[in-house]
Amino acid sequence: MPRRLTLILLAGALLAGPATAHATPPSLMEGGGVKARREAVQALQRAKAALTGHGVKTGFEVTPLLKELTVRLESLHGRDHAEARRLLERPTDGVDDPAGSGYSVPEHAPYCTPHFCIHWVDTTADAPPGASPSVVPAYVTTMAGVFENVYQVENVQMGWRAPVSDDTRGGDLNKVDVYIKDVGGDGIFGYSTPDPGQSSNSQASYLVMDNDYSHAQFSRYNSYLEPMEVTAAHEYNHVLQFGYDVLQDTWMFEASAVWMEDKVYTDVNDYVSYMGPWAQMSQVPLTRFNSADPNDGRNIKVYGDAVWNRWLDAHYGQDTIRSIWEHSLSTNPPSFGPAAYQAALLPRGTNFFDAFTRFAADTAEWHSSQSPFAEGDSWPDVQRQGTLTAGAAGINGSLDHTAYALLNVTPTSVARIKLIGSLPGGTAGAVALIGRQGPDSTGSVDVEMNRLPNGGRTAVTLDGPGRFSRITAALINADTSQDGFSQATGDWDFTKDGQGTGARISTDFTPPSVAKRSPGVGKRGVARKTSIVVSFSEGVAGVSTRSLKLIGPGGRAVSARVKYDRTRRRAVLTPKSALKGRARYKVSLGSAIMDGGDNQLPVKQRSWSFTTGSR
Repeated sequence: MPRRLTLILLAGALLAGPATAHATPPSLMEGGGVKARREAVQALQRAKAALTGHGVKTGFEVTPLLKELTVRLESLHGRDHAEARRLLERPTDGVDDPAGSGYSVPEHAPYCTPHFCIHWVDTTADAPPGASPSVVPAYVTTMAGVFENVYQVENVQMGWRAPVSDDTRGGDLNKVDVYIKDVGGDGIFGYSTPDPGQSSNSQASYLVMDNDYSHAQFSRYNSYLEPMEVTAAHEYNHVLQFGYDVLQDTWMFEASAVWMEDKVYTDVNDYVSYMGPWAQMSQVPLTRFNSADPNDGRNIKVYGDAVWNRWLDAHYGQDTIRSIWEHSLSTNPPSFGPAAYQAALLPRGTNFFDAFTRFAADTAEWHSSQSPFAEGDSWPDVQRQGTLTAGAAGINGSLDHTAYALLNVTPTSVARIKLIGSLPGGTAGAVALIGRQGPDSTGSVDVEMNRLPNGGRTAVTLDGPGRFSRITAALINADTSQDGFSQATGDWDFTKDGQGTGARISTDFTPPSVAKRSPGVGKRGVARKTSIVVSFSEGVAGVSTRSLKLIGPGGRAVSARVKYDRTRRRAVLTPKSALKGRARYKVSLGSAIMDGGDNQLPVKQRSWSFTTGSR
């Protein structure tokens, strides 16, 4: 019997075409239902907790939680609504903010550049270094310069759409407002949030940045400038995202923003801190973010999802990521991340399914200089979920949507090996063997993959396995089928989670054969009440009424029962009624009949005919 993994394999599903849904996507105005109100109150509590440092692991958790609160604001009433509204107000408006995020003293006159206005105060714990009523601190001008550089890269060089105007909310019609506050003590790098009270998917927003990025609070950096730079690039990208579609999936928000950090400030490499956790969670869906539980440790994966955008950037160019956001509202359903990727990839000659399956296989050897992952040699190896050995029992498990499992394959000197893998019918995915020749960092990589757009079973062959330093098997669930958006979970109801999958390595390339058949080939005068008996040279699987058929006059299949005796390796087809007299019948054996090595019967042995007698 195949052995089971100690850690159940979790894999993901595929999007071969535009996604469909049977429910409407999330709404900006959830209304006053009891359930909606309860969920909105929970969103309020989560946002308050994050703003005071509870549940913060990456320093970037506040933005998605405040965005969720903004979306759910109209489901709150009375005191809860007032509290949430104050929480979402800008620091200059929120002196009595329940989370303490409002300025407690009047602000200094803002320092404005062509595209930003920097706000700060001269006293209290929120004041930046060198604050004084008579001068503009160097910290402020430095931050303004950082943001102007971010604008030049993201908007000018990369062509992202300008942010939505806030209608002078912060004092200037066409400038983004940045508020300096002491947030680093709570583990927060900074955050951005849409202004409350907007009813469009395209929304204006503001940013909050730390007041000193001190080494005591941000110890892994060499100076205050590095965390300031990556935070500005990250959070400003959120501002641009809010302008495209505030309701888009959280994983897409964070995957894009972390990817953008390295596009703007490539030498900081802050994203690398997420690659360790990400490399241990290939079995967690690419799209997963548990907004109902910010303490869920798997939430960190969405920040490492930047590696997916890096792969797309390497293959199809950086404009691909912007195009995904440009398509966000025109997909069916709108605001569904995988559909947005699909829309951006189709004009580039591929689709989400093909891209994700190849991406998953490529992660097996991302250390190699020949891989599409720039800087991949600095990341931890993607965790393997078990080992497959030729001739030994295989592994069974389950995979959720947009997830995959990598398995070590024991080296062997045989001429060829094959990976036999399966997914349930209707679940899109793939099976692959990845072989690396040579050293970890400089070796060449071969990828052999079979895609299963409708699920099923397949075999992938790798010649000369002895030439490889390492061989990896990949089982991939790339299915993104869903049945609408769940307001309770804050996520789509993906319908292809927990899909059973299996894998084993075989060296059997000898096909089975038909050892005996009755009636024989071309036999005449066969009794009308007869059974068709087929004996095989070895044990086979896949014998059923679909794979063993008797075809009568006019090309119609005869209604019959089929039984397979594993001990005698014999299949018997028994018609439910007598056959027609003096008629020609054809026995048909389908390609689903295979031996233990997934070898099919030779084509010439799959059919023959006989003729019945008069009785």
